[in-house]
Amino acid sequence: MMLASDDKDCDVAIVGAGPAGAALAIHLRKLGRSVVIVEKEAFPRYHIGEALTGECVALIDELGLRDHLENSGYQLRRGATVSGASARAQFWVPVEAAEPDNTRVAAISWHVRREEFDKALLDRAIDLGAVHVSGTCRDVVREGERVTGIAVDVDGGGRHVIRSRYVADCSGQKTFLASKGVIGPKNRTGYENQTALYAQVRGMVRDDPPKETSTHIFYGERHHWAWAMPLTEDVTSLGVVLPKGALQREGRSLEELFVGSLDKVNGILAERSKHVELASEVHTISNYSYSIDSFTGPGFLCVGDSHRFFDPIFSFGVLIALQEARLAAQAIERSLADPAEPDRFDDFVEASVRAQTVVEYIIRTFWEYPFAFLRLAHFTHQSDIAEIFSGRLYTPEVMEIEAVRLMREMLRRTGQIAA
Repeated sequence: MMLASDDKDCDVAIVGAGPAGAALAIHLRKLGRSVVIVEKEAFPRYHIGEALTGECVALIDELGLRDHLENSGYQLRRGATVSGASARAQFWVPVEAAEPDNTRVAAISWHVRREEFDKALLDRAIDLGAVHVSGTCRDVVREGERVTGIAVDVDGGGRHVIRSRYVADCSGQKTFLASKGVIGPKNRTGYENQTALYAQVRGMVRDDPPKETSTHIFYGERHHWAWAMPLTEDVTSLGVVLPKGALQREGRSLEELFVGSLDKVNGILAERSKHVELASEVHTISNYSYSIDSFTGPGFLCVGDSHRFFDPIFSFGVLIALQEARLAAQAIERSLADPAEPDRFDDFVEASVRAQTVVEYIIRTFWEYPFAFLRLAHFTHQSDIAEIFSGRLYTPEVMEIEAVRLMREMLRRTGQIAA
């Protein structure tokens, strides 16, 4: 085990080796900090959340993985088509990126196969010197109110305590620190009573060129939606999200339930998916939406989904993981560099909350006021919506984008968010 400067086992113990945890480890190793990542799942492992926003590409460049993106056969993503029940309820949002002078330009991104992408991130962290421990985190270690490590059941090796100067919870929806009572409670968001069914399929009808490898989102009545994300030339990630209770299992297999869900969103999805064949197992997840107000404290911080996960309809997941990892590494470095001022997490919290708040505005407006959102996205504020969808969420200026201001004012006026 590597040693930190004050007889700890490491500077930072990271719980979870997904994009948030692996990216955090990469940034910290580049800063010369000692890192242990604990992960119970063997990589590569199946995961959804394949779409990268335009802003993700620059973040991945920083991590040293641009070659992986360009040479892995991932499908190019030029944007996203969002289709309601009729042609009039359809709009296109292009992928954009920022030039050095902050000018917005058309760009491309990718749909990644997460089992490969996540493993590449973890391998990069290990190559840079992070220690990867296969095991299950069982508890936190404390000295008074301060978190000073984690207790881990190491695969094949019994229980061990990893002592660290900081613990970073990157466990995603497992919410490790919340499950141990370090943070919490989990707040309801109004979007938690949903069920997602998803699989990889062949035979899905795609958009016409040049949009044939881009994301397509289908929506119908409130909280009925689906995604289609091309992963290879013939395989598509296809998922359907419905309110709990919209599908009655009644003895049916997950496969039968999945196929039966494809005509419950809108007619466009039903037509495009009527000849699909499963290329993977069908997976399901329920009750996945939550937020936790306070997610940093003495000796710890939470990154990405470990403190908040809203409705995933617009594919911000990987962006949030990578961007919060970057900001968390900066916050930890400031804290480690000046022991007299530990836990300097205010900037990290402020930026994270601001970005997740904008995501909440977008999703609440889309579901509660779909015609107003369509007007913004398709007619009056196309550039603003494209800028937001590309992932430019982490600067103070995002709150001054006119479309964000209009959504905020409408949600406050109608009581959807606090005034």
